[in-house]
Amino acid sequence: MKSIIKQPLVHFLLVGLGFFVLFKILNPAQEEYKTIVVDKDVLLTHLQYRSKAFNNEAFEKRLAEMPADELDQIIRDYVREEVLYREAMALGLDQEDYIIKRRMIQKVEFITEGVTDALIQVTDEELNQYYQENKENYFLAPYVTFTHVFFSSEDGGDEQAAQAAKSELNYLNRHMVPFEGATSRGDRFYYHTNYVERDPEYVASHFGKAMTEAIFNAAPNNHWIGPFNSSYGYHLVLLTSSEPGVYPDLSQIREKVKQDARYWKKQQLNKETIQGLIDTYEVKIEYEQTS
Repeated sequence: MKSIIKQPLVHFLLVGLGFFVLFKILNPAQEEYKTIVVDKDVLLTHLQYRSKAFNNEAFEKRLAEMPADELDQIIRDYVREEVLYREAMALGLDQEDYIIKRRMIQKVEFITEGVTDALIQVTDEELNQYYQENKENYFLAPYVTFTHVFFSSEDGGDEQAAQAAKSELNYLNRHMVPFEGATSRGDRFYYHTNYVERDPEYVASHFGKAMTEAIFNAAPNNHWIGPFNSSYGYHLVLLTSSEPGVYPDLSQIREKVKQDARYWKKQQLNKETIQGLIDTYEVKIEYEQTS
């Protein structure tokens, strides 16, 4: 049997260890760097990150009541992680790792957001200005409530459906058929019979633009109106309510606008803070595109 020292894997490990020792000799660490302090705060942080739960009071209690053997294992785990982390940093293993780079960037962004969040105050003047500049975002679309009786053009054709609708219109108004009576008349529609407080976009998705405009331009009353043509056939409509679109007064949506204004201001302040950091660096661009 060959001696262990002659094994190729052992040679590889010895060479690697030699490079590692040489690196340490050429790059002596400071005494502070080589000192690992294990105190209560360190152990609490270590425990919480490993558990992915953050409750300082609960973990303080757990740490105080922890059996000696478990505490010893926790300390050894922390020391092992800290040593390997410091050695990885000393060897520069983080320098070309994009994932680590992104995580470090995210941490700085998180810190920056925390600082700016604490500084943000939105005055009444700023709130009013933000609302005026972003008023379109708070527009309340018009809406209508109506029911309809449908006549399909699929079987008998368009002309027959139109004639049936005209005849039915007389019947509905003569007998004053109410809102709830629509479900027992006409053909079965592909979507709904009753539409309650629906905006133009929703109505148009079922009936088309032309019929939607006609409904929203009509005045609510107790009479059936139509016929209105859609891509499916003809419709008779009983419109019971119609509300125009409005811009709500700031006082009605103050908290919503304040929340949005605060978020916008936070984003602006974050950009300014990070740009301030960028401005402290000298940037040399040594790359030019070749045509």
